[in-house]
Amino acid sequence: MSNRDWRYRCAYVVMIAPNAAVGLTLAAMPPVLPELARVLGSDSAAQFVTSISGFGMIFGGFFSGRILERMGIRAFTVLSLLIYGICGTLGSFLNGALPLQISRFALGMGGVFFSTAALALTAATFTGEARSRVIGLQQATSQVVNVCAVFIVGALVAITGWRGAFLLYGVFAALLLVLTLAGVSEPERPAASVESSTAPPPASVNFAWLITPICALTTLMGILTVIPMAQLPFVLADNGHGSAQQVSVVLGANFVFAAMSAMSFARLAARLGKRTTFIGGLTCGMAGIALMGFTQSIPAACTAAALAGLGTGLYNTYVFDHGVEISPPAYHGRAAGLLFAFMFFGAAINPFVAGAFKTWFGLHHSFPAMAVVALLCALPVLLTRSAPAAMQRI
Repeated sequence: MSNRDWRYRCAYVVMIAPNAAVGLTLAAMPPVLPELARVLGSDSAAQFVTSISGFGMIFGGFFSGRILERMGIRAFTVLSLLIYGICGTLGSFLNGALPLQISRFALGMGGVFFSTAALALTAATFTGEARSRVIGLQQATSQVVNVCAVFIVGALVAITGWRGAFLLYGVFAALLLVLTLAGVSEPERPAASVESSTAPPPASVNFAWLITPICALTTLMGILTVIPMAQLPFVLADNGHGSAQQVSVVLGANFVFAAMSAMSFARLAARLGKRTTFIGGLTCGMAGIALMGFTQSIPAACTAAALAGLGTGLYNTYVFDHGVEISPPAYHGRAAGLLFAFMFFGAAINPFVAGAFKTWFGLHHSFPAMAVVALLCALPVLLTRSAPAAMQRI
């Protein structure tokens, strides 16, 4: 194997890893929540330590692209992994709720910084079907991490205690840092570099018009993505199937089928077109969410979760792929940061949106209602065609 091939493979692993880093940020915590709650003195304090990293992701996503534009992709990737690894590992040594919350907030920022860098690197390295394939792998990797992290953390905690869960962030970041230093080189910057000024240049104004609809759609996708994890367990419990083992089986079906469909996105898009693939994925996903309200057994719940997962893999891959496709090359970093920020924002507001639907329609009927409203909300974007950045005059 030549040195060039080795460097390419290292860079490729870095490019498909960002969603795994984000997934690990959230998935590594549930196994240690009971012990963490005992140490901190309350369940709410432990839960906030877990969830505050999501706010760090939202906050960091809004300005990660601008920092990347000034630092360059390689340097920004290194910075993001240092923040992620150091702040994540700090949980092994810190005591008290506030220090843990601060470190977890910074961990979330490091995670979204890395996600922004990896997506921008993907956009700068690949085009067309190849880029869609890599973004699909990014989505699939996050689903695999969701499944594996719980078991890995459980085994680690059994050996080291609850603080051992935080060591996983340092190990993961160190591995990716080595691969980054070995394989990632700075892509050639676009000729139209972005400079800060009091009045935004025409390209910036055009970029805002291009990215706003897809950011709105990404927020919707963020809300929908976490419905199986955040809301389906309540239906299972209401039907008498609320044990941890039963919930794990149902959610496992969701994760597995989401990973499969994400990896299939590029192939389907090449045959059917990206927009058709997205519409098919959204329809499939909403059918799964609607069925969740009517499930009375574990097999039926697994079927609904699997349908929702098939949709998740397709529509999440689409929004990230389409978001960088319609953005001018000089703004790929900014587009990546905004897409991740709005995706996490959608996930964060899911409990409020779902809670409102439950109040209006009741627990079981809220699921088909959310599915119908989601399809209606997506309609304006589906009916609006955006030309790729290469075809835009900016």
